[in-house]
Amino acid sequence: MARAFCSILLLTGLLWGCASPAVARAAAAEAQTLAADEYRSASTALQDGEALIRRKKYRLARQILPLAEAHAQKALIKARQEQVQREQAKIREREAQLLREAEEEAKQAAAQKSTSSAPPKKKSAAIPRVSKPAPVRPQSYKVRGGETLWTIAARNDIYADALLWPLIYQANRDQIKDPRQIYPQQILAIPRQVSDQDQQDARQRARESKIFPLGKLVH
Repeated sequence: MARAFCSILLLTGLLWGCASPAVARAAAAEAQTLAADEYRSASTALQDGEALIRRKKYRLARQILPLAEAHAQKALIKARQEQVQREQAKIREREAQLLREAEEEAKQAAAQKSTSSAPPKKKSAAIPRVSKPAPVRPQSYKVRGGETLWTIAARNDIYADALLWPLIYQANRDQIKDPRQIYPQQILAIPRQVSDQDQQDARQRARESKIFPLGKLVH
């Protein structure tokens, strides 16, 4: 009798030793969420078997503990299958993402190639601005009838200032003895390199001379 009891106790311990690790492996594989029904059945059977062992109902425990192991094995297999499916889904999603990125890069490369190969737009030729010619400022002047040094200096193409007539007079002393007497067809030199001081001096002499505009006109 004692030998039979020991055998029952030993067998019960072996069954529990198989069922408990099986449930633990299922839990480690996240069977609680990936195979909830099978794991719940395995966990419940294990708890019932342990309760029967504590109550020394070993015969009933021997019937319950194998169920716990069987449900735990199913839960473990289902959980691992679910994990594989999820990993495969992630791989497919990653492959699809890489494909989309490759297609986008190909489109961008094609667009850049098209832009670089396109002939450059011709720039419209700039229309050159035609500047107005600078007014001609003669270096000499041919006297016409009725003119005086006063009227010549007042011309816009000469000095545009009648009071500068002494400049013309000084530059032509070799042919003008009297500033009041000049003659048609005379070619008079017109000084151009004249400083501001020279102009001031000329105006001063013109005012002091009191020759023009009452001087003698050209014949």
